[in-house]
Amino acid sequence: MLTGNKVTLIPAEIKDKEAVYQWCFHSETTKYHSGPPSYPNAPIATEAEFFEDYQEYYFTGAQPQNGRGFLILHAGQPIGFISYSSFHLKDGIAELDIWLNREAHCGKGFGTDAIVTLGDHLHETFGIQKLMMRPSRKNIAAVKSYEKAGFTQSTQDLADYLLEEYFALYAEGDYGAEETVTLIKTFPSTALS
Repeated sequence: MLTGNKVTLIPAEIKDKEAVYQWCFHSETTKYHSGPPSYPNAPIATEAEFFEDYQEYYFTGAQPQNGRGFLILHAGQPIGFISYSSFHLKDGIAELDIWLNREAHCGKGFGTDAIVTLGDHLHETFGIQKLMMRPSRKNIAAVKSYEKAGFTQSTQDLADYLLEEYFALYAEGDYGAEETVTLIKTFPSTALS
């Protein structure tokens, strides 16, 4: 369990997979990241497509070096999902993804707190030095939330982050090269002096 200022993160389990999928692609908040009319080029994923991306280890913890998912709890109730992935990135980098399950939970700092909490955990536990998030440029509320969590827009080439064998698959992001914004948070060096 990871405790933030507003939320608690608990490791997701296999029994949570269906709910996590529903929150992402069939909830009030889906319109902010997927499907028409706002995102005609980012279609609603089927369950099979979703679980091809979110393999079992996100729900079992069997491959923490590759990624892991967490339920976001507020007042003891699940309000969303956050995950990290590292399998496609260079050493010391992790990509975060997050979604909340209801509009009523948006705009209250819950997502920002979850991002900070998980990011600090990854830095302290795995020595992660950079975090990446890649939302749509159109999702202004998400971009602002990520900036509040310490992210800034990157001007670096994606080849600086992605492993060569994954570049073609992931370089354009979920929304295409022009519509995807790459945000990076860099932790200060903790080298001994």
